[in-house]
Amino acid sequence: MEIVKKKGIRSVFSVKEKIFLSPHYIRIIFEMTEQQVKKFANAQIGAHNKIFIPARGSAEVLFPDDAEESGKEASVKRTYTTRHIDLLKKELWIDFIDHADHGPASYWASRAVAGSKLGIAMKEGGRPLFPDVTAYFFVGDSTAIPVIGAMMEQLPPHVQLKAILEVHGEEDVISLPSKANASINWVYNKQPEMGSKLFEVVRDLSLTNHHSFFFFAGEYDSAKKIKQHFKETMGWLPVSYSVVSYWKRGASEDESSLLRSVDRRS
Repeated sequence: MEIVKKKGIRSVFSVKEKIFLSPHYIRIIFEMTEQQVKKFANAQIGAHNKIFIPARGSAEVLFPDDAEESGKEASVKRTYTTRHIDLLKKELWIDFIDHADHGPASYWASRAVAGSKLGIAMKEGGRPLFPDVTAYFFVGDSTAIPVIGAMMEQLPPHVQLKAILEVHGEEDVISLPSKANASINWVYNKQPEMGSKLFEVVRDLSLTNHHSFFFFAGEYDSAKKIKQHFKETMGWLPVSYSVVSYWKRGASEDESSLLRSVDRRS
C-alpha cells in the first residue's frame, strides 16, 4: 500500500482582533491574505497545529530553518488547536487559555494587539475528529475547550452529546453551539494545578459502548487514569474512545511535551 505523506503548510499571520470570551479565555482572530486562503483551503478545523511565538523582546517570527540561516533566536514552538477557519471572511481563529504562570503562548496572547505576528503551521487535510456514531461523550479541562468546541460544531443534528467541561469558575462558562442534541455540565476548579476530579466524574458515568464514542483531553495524570479505565475496567475497543493529554501538573511546557511524546511511543 502506498503511504501518502501529508503536505505541511505554514505562514506568518497578523492579528485582526482579540476577544476575551471570559476572564481566562482569549480568542485571537487572524486575518488571512489571498495567498493564505489558498494555502490553508484544505486545513482541518479542530486539528492540531504548531504555533511559533516570537522570542521575548522580539516581534519577528522565525521558523527553525529561518533562524538557523539568520543566526537569530528561533521562535518558541507550541501545539494548539485550529478553532475555526472562514475562507470567505479570510479569518483563522485560535483560542488561548490565560494561564496564571504565563507560559509563552498565553503570555503572547494576553499582550497581542492588532498587527501582532504569529507563525502557524499544520498538515493539509487529516482524518475525521470522531467516528460516525449516535452518542458522544466529550470531557475535558479548560485546555480541551477549543477542540471540543470545534467537534461540537461539526456534529450532525440527529446525535446525542453529553459534555463535561472543567473551568476556573462560573465566569468562564462560554457558549458552545452545536446542532446535536447536546447537554453540557460545567465543573468548577479554581486550582487545576493542584488536582482535578475529572477522573472520578468519568468513572462514575453510566456509559454504554453501543454506537458511542468517548473523548477526553486535559491534564496528563487524569488522562492516564481515564485511558486505563476505558482499556482495563470498561474493556472498550480503541476505536470507541480517544484520550489525550495537553499538559502535566508540576512540569514546564517543554518537560510535559517530552514526557507525553515518550508516553505515546511506549
